[in-house]
Amino acid sequence: MENLDIVALLPILLIALAVLIVLFIILKRIAVNVDARQIAIKERRYFGAKMPPGRVVATEGEVGIQADVLKPGLHLIKYPFERVVRKVPLIEIGADEMGIVEAVDGEPMLPGRIFAPDRAQNAHNNFQDPIAFIKQGGVKGIQLRTLPPGLWPIHPYLFRVSVAKTTVIPQGKVGIIIAADGAPLDPGRLLGKAIDGHLSFQNAELFVGSGGQRGPQVDILTPGTYRILTQSSPLEGDPQDVKPGLFTIRLYDATMINENQIGLVEALDGAALNPGDYVAESIPGHDNFQDGHEFIESRGQRGPQKDILLPGTYYINPQLFKVIPESAKEVKPGEVAVIVSNTGKDPSDEIRRQMAAKVRARMEREEKEQAEQSAAVLDKIDDGRTAAEIKVELMTGDPADRRLDEGAHEAYVVPEGYRGIQETVVGPGRYYVNTLAITPIIIPTTNQTVEWTSGEVVNTFNPFEVISKDGFTMQLEVRVVFRVKPEDAPFMVAKIGGIERLIQNVMHPLIDSIFRNQASESSAMAYLQNRHEEQERAEARVRAHLLKYHVDVVNVLICHIHLPEELMKTQTEKILAEQRQNMYNAQREAEDKRIQLERTKSQADNQKDLMGATVGVEIAGKRAEQRKAEGEGEAHYILQTGKAEAEKVRLMGEAQGVAYREQVNALGAQGVALVEVLKVIGEKGVRITPDIMASGGGGAGGDGGGGIGTLLLLNLFRNQMNLPAANGEKPKG
Repeated sequence: MENLDIVALLPILLIALAVLIVLFIILKRIAVNVDARQIAIKERRYFGAKMPPGRVVATEGEVGIQADVLKPGLHLIKYPFERVVRKVPLIEIGADEMGIVEAVDGEPMLPGRIFAPDRAQNAHNNFQDPIAFIKQGGVKGIQLRTLPPGLWPIHPYLFRVSVAKTTVIPQGKVGIIIAADGAPLDPGRLLGKAIDGHLSFQNAELFVGSGGQRGPQVDILTPGTYRILTQSSPLEGDPQDVKPGLFTIRLYDATMINENQIGLVEALDGAALNPGDYVAESIPGHDNFQDGHEFIESRGQRGPQKDILLPGTYYINPQLFKVIPESAKEVKPGEVAVIVSNTGKDPSDEIRRQMAAKVRARMEREEKEQAEQSAAVLDKIDDGRTAAEIKVELMTGDPADRRLDEGAHEAYVVPEGYRGIQETVVGPGRYYVNTLAITPIIIPTTNQTVEWTSGEVVNTFNPFEVISKDGFTMQLEVRVVFRVKPEDAPFMVAKIGGIERLIQNVMHPLIDSIFRNQASESSAMAYLQNRHEEQERAEARVRAHLLKYHVDVVNVLICHIHLPEELMKTQTEKILAEQRQNMYNAQREAEDKRIQLERTKSQADNQKDLMGATVGVEIAGKRAEQRKAEGEGEAHYILQTGKAEAEKVRLMGEAQGVAYREQVNALGAQGVALVEVLKVIGEKGVRITPDIMASGGGGAGGDGGGGIGTLLLLNLFRNQMNLPAANGEKPKG
């Protein structure tokens, strides 16, 4: 019984199992479960219209891949008319990424465009509603709208999604944008015009829709992170399949202006520069050229800019502005800066006439004063001309020297606010000035030296080779010291241009001419001997000429005069001969002085005796006068007494004669004579014999005893007369 029941139920069970299997299969095909991170793609297989040509997905139930997708959850499909083709994962966009969407289906793109505009706007909800995208006129191609970070159920048959990294601009960098699509650039412009509201190029739809232009952009990216439609790579497939982006970003260094520097700016785009202007006028509001949009909108002009950048960091578009770092200008002590302005009002003819008249009046006054001073100096040197004649020559100038001034043209010095050489100079200090707008010319105001010498020094020329009047070639080494007064610096610059040009183009040929002319008027030796006068004459002429260039000459020095060797040899021999003669004269003079010295010394040594002798001479003179008086008196006395004595003698002589006669008669003449001789001998002490004399035998006739007797007689006579003894002894008693 039980077996019959099982056998009877078996077909039922098999039918039930078959039904269950069929129901399972049907339910599996009808009910579709989609995971939380997936979507399912449907396909209609039967009973539907045919899709229009070129359409990729069906939006109206046409046969083919359906535009709507099955999102996460349980769904029922119209099986067997529909089926799930595949399940795909959701599109995941990371925090530092953005999704670039390319539509495979949609309206055709406009000619000349690369990226598709988002006509559906927000209807497709970031490409999550493919039907709305198609029906709202979505355009085929790479879309301008991008996907922000997140999970997105994007239809893989309608949209291809690639990923691009966010754009990061680091500190110290600036991002330059180049748009690959948009309107063409305006004629004559280098950069695309700025568009308001594109949020630093993150809203590509607004950029293109508002007339953004293709090419380099005037707006830039400063440091930060941006979601910009740039080049991307696909999520799946070949990594080399790179999709182009709307924007290409290039990094440049931010503009750094260091300490003691300035930034000179040249605009590469903008309005045309006014004719005749060298630099563009200042435009307010561009924030140190960091707001290129404001610069362009305010009609900023291309070319060198008057405004400058001071030390700091600036985020400037290098394709709009070229920045040239330059050192700040420093005027050192002892210098001034003459300013040549390239901006300002153009000086009118009236202003030029006024300034020219002012300069002429000043120059005439200074030239007159200088001519008077120079004439006074030359008048002492030049005996052939008067000071008035010299003054006229200095005022009119030598014809040869006047030719040196023909190349110098007086430029105009203008007041402040006018274009040209400024009348006011700038003193020592550090200045941040735009050298494109103004040109500072540094002029030393201290004494400057120019030398014509063989030495190696600054501002040096070769010595002058000049020919003297007598045909000798001389070599002159000259030094000129000059200075430019601060108030004269602008006029000197206007006249010649600067110190270097003054030295090269004026001083060197001028002084060369002056010394050659002077040397030709004098012989070589005379030039050497009159060196001081020649130096003063040259200084007066140089001073008068350089005054026309607003230069004050301090002095002109002839440092050395080299004469020819043969002339110097002759002169040396002459000088040596003169020196020897002078030496001999000096020696003779020295000897004369030595003799004089000895005489003086002797006189000094015998001064006492000399004074005594002098006094003695005076005394002797007085005594002589006294004796003369006494002599005259004595003479008178003698004369009178002589007469008396003569008479006395006469009388005595007569008496003596009588006595002699009587003696002769008594003694004889020989006896009287002997008596008189003895008397004389006795009176005068005359020694006529030796005191002792021994005699041998008697003389002839036996007179030996007579000699001794005579001696005894004489000694006796001497004793009687009190005379010295014959042997030299004094008498006794």
